[in-house]
Amino acid sequence: MKIYGIDVSHHQGTINWEKTASELRRVNGGNSPGFAILRVGYSARHGKGGLYTDGQFLNNVAGCKKYGVPMGVYWYCYDTTAEAARITARQVIKMLSGHKFDYPIYFDVEYGTNDGSASGYKYNSTANRANNTALIQAALEELEKAGYYAAVYCSRDFFLNYTNLGQLADFDKWEAAYTSSDTSAVQNGLWQYSSSNALGIAGFGKSLDCDVAYKDYPTIMRQNGLNGYESQETPADQETEEGQEQQQTPTIGPMSRGDFDRVVNQAAALGKAPMEYTVRFEAMTTATASKLQATAKELNVKYKSEWA
Repeated sequence: MKIYGIDVSHHQGTINWEKTASELRRVNGGNSPGFAILRVGYSARHGKGGLYTDGQFLNNVAGCKKYGVPMGVYWYCYDTTAEAARITARQVIKMLSGHKFDYPIYFDVEYGTNDGSASGYKYNSTANRANNTALIQAALEELEKAGYYAAVYCSRDFFLNYTNLGQLADFDKWEAAYTSSDTSAVQNGLWQYSSSNALGIAGFGKSLDCDVAYKDYPTIMRQNGLNGYESQETPADQETEEGQEQQQTPTIGPMSRGDFDRVVNQAAALGKAPMEYTVRFEAMTTATASKLQATAKELNVKYKSEWA
């Protein structure tokens, strides 16, 4: 699937959202309202964390709501450490409160200056790959803990050469690459393919970022209770004879520690928590197992062992 949209900030001034909503529907063949990714702001230029709000953010949110434009959010990074990125992300979360977003919340990480001032990364060096990756992971983890669909925006070159891309595999990506066609070099959910209004949206001249989404993000948000949405109710045909909503007890795993933390954080954001935690070990000798059994007894938790 392909859904076309735009991303905007205060640089576009006061937007006529009634007209823009009509234009977005037009470029999507009249079958989709398209989308808009709105800049909520940028982190403090001193690099220590803190959000400066985009002057048009609240106006753009109100316009999208009024005229039915599905929206997502992004903020620009000047943070220099993972902790700074967390500080900024928490302030972004406060700005998102009370609103519903059909598209992901994106952390915008781009090239820094040649001397690295006010930036956690340098334009002319790959030496900061690890720090860039840590910044992204920290910010997105904060978003996920708060129940948001977290994703990251970078240029194709930045993804490939200035991050450890494999460590970001669990997160959606918004890729900027002004090329004639997309590639598989970066597995993205959103592609920013033009900054010169390739969609021809009236009212913006030749300066407007244009994007295409490959996923049905609005459905994802609603079905999973993310980005301000409550989880969808169980369909009527899944209710019991007494008319009570059928309850489920999901089980997930085995999984890695990182995946485990992500599942637990998501459950917590949805107001749920695992009923119990179980640790299963690889095969070991009886002598080694007996030490774990003693610890289990001391902690008063169940112990069970099977022969390999």
